[in-house]
Amino acid sequence: MSKPKSNVALLTEGASYIQRAKKARREQVEEIKFDDEARREWLTGFSKRKKAKADEKKARAKERDHLAHLKERREARADLRKKAAENVKSVRRAMGLEDLSDDDDEDEDEDDEDDVAGPGPSSSKNAEEEYSDEDQLATVTITEDFDPSSIQDDFNMNDSDEDEEGEDGERSSRQKEEQPKPKPKVKMLPPSSAKLQKLREKKKAEKKKSTSMETASERRKGREMEARRRTKKAALARERDGGGGSRGGTRGGKRGRGKGRR
Repeated sequence: MSKPKSNVALLTEGASYIQRAKKARREQVEEIKFDDEARREWLTGFSKRKKAKADEKKARAKERDHLAHLKERREARADLRKKAAENVKSVRRAMGLEDLSDDDDEDEDEDDEDDVAGPGPSSSKNAEEEYSDEDQLATVTITEDFDPSSIQDDFNMNDSDEDEEGEDGERSSRQKEEQPKPKPKVKMLPPSSAKLQKLREKKKAEKKKSTSMETASERRKGREMEARRRTKKAALARERDGGGGSRGGTRGGKRGRGKGRR
């Protein structure tokens, strides 16, 4: 039977394994592994990496410009608001009105929003100011609100005028349509005769053009050919019409000759 291990042996049992592993790592020969794919990618990727860096720089510059533009726009809007508030104050001072406080400005903004959302019954407030001089006395009346119903009445009047003009135009167009169309002075030809007349005129025009371009010898030759064609047609027509009579006449003549000889 083996002796039982002491606590020290049990606790230090792993130290021997660790020392052996360290010794094996120290005595291990260093080796270099070549990865052909990675080497090829590195050697052929200089232009790719350079282009990627340039694109990244461009994107950063574009983003910086965009942020700077937004900042400038915000500052410009803030300056415009300040200038508008100063203009309002200067105008009120010129009119002799009291300067509005911040609370009054907010109330006016809310009133403007309410007016934009939906116009309700407006209560016009008139402020009268008197300006006196040695020779003259001037009274200025300032109307802070206006009645939109007056503008609506003007629009309605314009619409009614336009409707009346449209009705007058429709009546005149109807009267023109109802008027009878004037009858043509020359009698219209039927479609068939009109087509024939057009064809004849076209042929005449073509004939005039062709004769004007021909020489004297060509015209003479054409007339001779036309005469031959006419004689040939006349001979054919004679043969068709008088074919039977000519045969009978020849037979009768032969018989008569025979009788006389007998």
